Amino acid sequence: MKIVKISKYIAMLRNDCTIKLLIFIITIFFTTPVLAQEVIKYEIYEKSTGNLIGNGVKKYSSNDIIFNPYVSRGRSVVEKFIELEQGYKIGARIFFESKLTGFGLVAELKEGDFSWEWYNQKNGDIFQKLQGKRGLVKVRVSGLPLQEILEEVEFLNNATLSFCLGGAEKPESHDIIIKKGSVLKFD
Repeated sequence: MKIVKISKYIAMLRNDCTIKLLIFIITIFFTTPVLAQEVIKYEIYEKSTGNLIGNGVKKYSSNDIIFNPYVSRGRSVVEKFIELEQGYKIGARIFFESKLTGFGLVAELKEGDFSWEWYNQKNGDIFQKLQGKRGLVKVRVSGLPLQEILEEVEFLNNATLSFCLGGAEKPESHDIIIKKGSVLKFD
């Protein structure tokens, strides 16, 4: 009789431990942050020859963001980049503003290259490229209500980011085409 009671007790403990383990696993699964992967589809061209240098799909998470904070004319600025391939990067210069009415996207191969593709606010969270093909992007900001900080740019159509190797005084040397549906996420 004691053996039956002990075996029932062990079975009850085993079931209790199994339930506790299952609850623990479910809790961990639903409370552990998952590193979401964003996607950028792109093509990289040399302007003078029109040659395709690279293309692909870049999957990235917040761990892949390259930060470069600095001060310009007394204002705090943070450059945030995602490397696509072979050192080619795209990103934004992020200023801390009370209201985001425009922003610049950038592309580069190495420090010292120049790029500045400006987008103006068109309506709400939709912004339009100022030069070239006047593509549209949808943005998400953070920091409300005191300031608006650019956190995400979703490309609503293809966009070309041009840059000059070696600085602004040089001619434009490369184009990086970002494909519709791509997302630049900076947080």
